[in-house]
Amino acid sequence: MNIQHYIVIALTAILSYPLAAAEIAAPTTSTTELEEVIVTASPHQKSASEITGSFNLLANEELQREASATLGDTLQNQVGISSTSFGPGVGNPIIRGLGGKRVEVLQNSSSVGDASDISPDHAVASEALLAERIEILRGPATLRFGPGAIGGVINVIDNRIHTAAFEGIEGAVETRYSSNGDARATVGRFDGGYAGFNLHVDAVTRDSNSISIPGSALSDSTDTDESYGVIENSDAKADSFSTGLSWVTEDLVIGFGYSELDNNYGLPPSSHAHEEHDDHSEDEHSADEAAEEAEEFVRIDMQQQSYQGKLLLTNLGDFLGQLDVDFGYTDYQHRELEIAAGQVAVGSLIESVNHDLRAELTHTEYFGWRGAWGLQASNRDFGSSGEEAFIPASETLNRGIYWLEETTLPLGNLELGLRYDQQEISLTDQQIDHSTVNFGASWLIPINQQQRLSLVLSHSERAPAAEELLSNGVHIATSSFEIGESNLDTESASSLEITWVYGDGDNSPFSARVSGYHNQFQRFIYLQDTGLALSHDLEEDGFQGIDACSADIGDFDNSAEEFGEAVGCFTYDQRDASFSGIEFETRWALSDSQRFELQGDLVRGSFDTGANRNIPRLPPATFRASWIYENDSWRGAINVTHATTQSRAGENQLATDGYSKLDGSLSYQQESWSMFLKGQNLTNQSIRNATSFLRDIAPEAGRNLTIGVRYRF
Repeated sequence: MNIQHYIVIALTAILSYPLAAAEIAAPTTSTTELEEVIVTASPHQKSASEITGSFNLLANEELQREASATLGDTLQNQVGISSTSFGPGVGNPIIRGLGGKRVEVLQNSSSVGDASDISPDHAVASEALLAERIEILRGPATLRFGPGAIGGVINVIDNRIHTAAFEGIEGAVETRYSSNGDARATVGRFDGGYAGFNLHVDAVTRDSNSISIPGSALSDSTDTDESYGVIENSDAKADSFSTGLSWVTEDLVIGFGYSELDNNYGLPPSSHAHEEHDDHSEDEHSADEAAEEAEEFVRIDMQQQSYQGKLLLTNLGDFLGQLDVDFGYTDYQHRELEIAAGQVAVGSLIESVNHDLRAELTHTEYFGWRGAWGLQASNRDFGSSGEEAFIPASETLNRGIYWLEETTLPLGNLELGLRYDQQEISLTDQQIDHSTVNFGASWLIPINQQQRLSLVLSHSERAPAAEELLSNGVHIATSSFEIGESNLDTESASSLEITWVYGDGDNSPFSARVSGYHNQFQRFIYLQDTGLALSHDLEEDGFQGIDACSADIGDFDNSAEEFGEAVGCFTYDQRDASFSGIEFETRWALSDSQRFELQGDLVRGSFDTGANRNIPRLPPATFRASWIYENDSWRGAINVTHATTQSRAGENQLATDGYSKLDGSLSYQQESWSMFLKGQNLTNQSIRNATSFLRDIAPEAGRNLTIGVRYRF
């Protein structure tokens, strides 16, 4: 039993009553302010009504209801956001059809420092059950946190380092149980403050068995298959612990935080395919050996240790406002465990050490303008070994500076942003350099007391990542032979977004937010299916990279079966593309205790040229209707989500069927304790996620009921 278990058990014993995730948040002394301020949006502490463009905020009781085992699953009901899964243990967020390198995931405004942007089978190393709030931003505000966040920035904020002093002791405990997969989770938090010193401790432990599904895991299977009713090897277990200490005065905050995460999860069978490289004859294996190979399972065993430091100096003078410095150090590794016939072998090892420094200096109003200057530097030392060593060891150094300014004009608020970055990727005998320029402008126009209109224009550039430049080998997760292109140029996108907001206040009987956007990409980087397959015969003859790929059956011992089973060859390429979409959210108050909500989003992505212009793995159009009842103690909700058929599947991709999903929740809350019941996919629909790499072998979970009890003090 490790330290996380002891902490959770101790908290539970002391409090003698269990409780839930998002109430394990900040001390109550600062709750009101945190509800109003979106810290990711601006260095000037803006409220939601002051933000230009679209944004998402998940906090308080809504975060309690939505918190899940993965970040993507936690956010998937937010408008414009979907989740790409690689089995139940992995759910990474997609914003407006963009994911991976184009979405920056932060933990307390610092890089999360994991490997989730390298491969779809790598989970985000952030524990949503410990989050105080999650903020998602697009537009010029993303310039504060890094280049190339064309999709947006997701900032997972906990209360590890207090920035506001409080006196006394506060805490909470939660326990929850989910029927699908026999999943259990226990969360605990403790905050103490005295004479400016603040202490924070939290921990979570969760585990689940393999999830149940309606029908077969395989899209082309019958009811007699062994995969019927369950996704094998989809069980997961995770433990997380964090602590922080800070000293807070009127003009100074000094803090230090530490966290560790252990996450072990299985990948669905057939998601990792293996081939024999030496001989391809049919009689190579005995029947027993073939049976053992068929029973092989793959698990990801992830560990991460993270250190964060913070220095905040306020009230610097008449012109300067505050200096905010954040430092992060992350040591990440995960092993791919291959389990067959009771034997466990380490198939591959990925290691990453990240340093991240961000400093921001604000200035007060000067000639009608207020703004901030910032610098950011990061260093990523990446290494891999074993079968998944398709990316060579490399060191990536990023350095950037940015400048933000805003002013109030007669027709509204104008914001301008500019950022310049340099990236250096160093290998043993090579260095690849890129520089990028990002700039944006936004204009918030108040129409009247009930309405406002905003316009966002931006130009974003992203330097190609190490895997896009340097990959050269079989990528086990996607069963493909990936070949990088060292001459890739920077990717850029020119973007336009228009947002209309009506009745944003809670007292308005009707409110709405509608956003339309268009992103025009130049040199969009993507993996191109060449239609070729990897020939081990050519490899043995000394050919490498694309030269080892062929469509000639003669390079596969004249065996059509061998050619069909060979991994496909994919090359990183660039091509102009465009993404356009619309999002809306509406709310109608039916009475003092009832309301109706409707939201929807649609994104279309296509290449500008080519026979098949559809970009693969984009989410379908989705609509969600909710009826909500709420009084002082009770809250109930019924939600219906409808996703349309995704017929624009992309080259060599199959369409996914639409579905309608019914969810519901019921909760009862008192001053210090509460209970909740949540039902997901209550009609047990078979759902295959269009954004998932494994949609043909791993559908989404079937019916699930979650019950939880919460206590806070």
